[in-house]
Amino acid sequence: MADQEHIELLQRIVLKDRAAFARFYQLTSGRVYAVATQMLGNRSAAQDLLQDVYLKVWYSADRFDSLRGDPLAWLVAMTRNRAIDTLRRPDANAAPAADAQDPAPEMGPDPADPRLGHCVQQLEDQQRQSIFAAFYQGLTHSEIASRFAEPIGTIKSRVRRGLAALRECLET
Repeated sequence: MADQEHIELLQRIVLKDRAAFARFYQLTSGRVYAVATQMLGNRSAAQDLLQDVYLKVWYSADRFDSLRGDPLAWLVAMTRNRAIDTLRRPDANAAPAADAQDPAPEMGPDPADPRLGHCVQQLEDQQRQSIFAAFYQGLTHSEIASRFAEPIGTIKSRVRRGLAALRECLET
């Protein structure tokens, strides 16, 4: 199981095992890069963010708690949070525009997993839009509620139910 391998690698990274770190990077960096590129819309910025995220993994792998979630979710959440921080920086507007050869789509599933695309299409439109706004555009629940003129509780429920539906679809 990939999660178990990720957990074991993180435990070895805590001990500063370079081979474990290289293997963890090999297994997970594609997903991290896809999330960063989609959120930032810029390859160069995504590569910088990728480096920052894995530096944090190297120095704080001991903070991962397998009882609270799986390693990939922890890594994607870290990536998402750093991307949001990057987008909110005052100088973010001065950042270069998206790469001309590879513009990141405004929203869309990770192309590395075709099952995800199928599962995303099974969601209700409002769930899909809320999830994309949160995870690909980096908006907070409050920002999504404002954008869609909906109560924040509705947005939170919609995202939670949508993620549960995605999880169930991917597990079948």
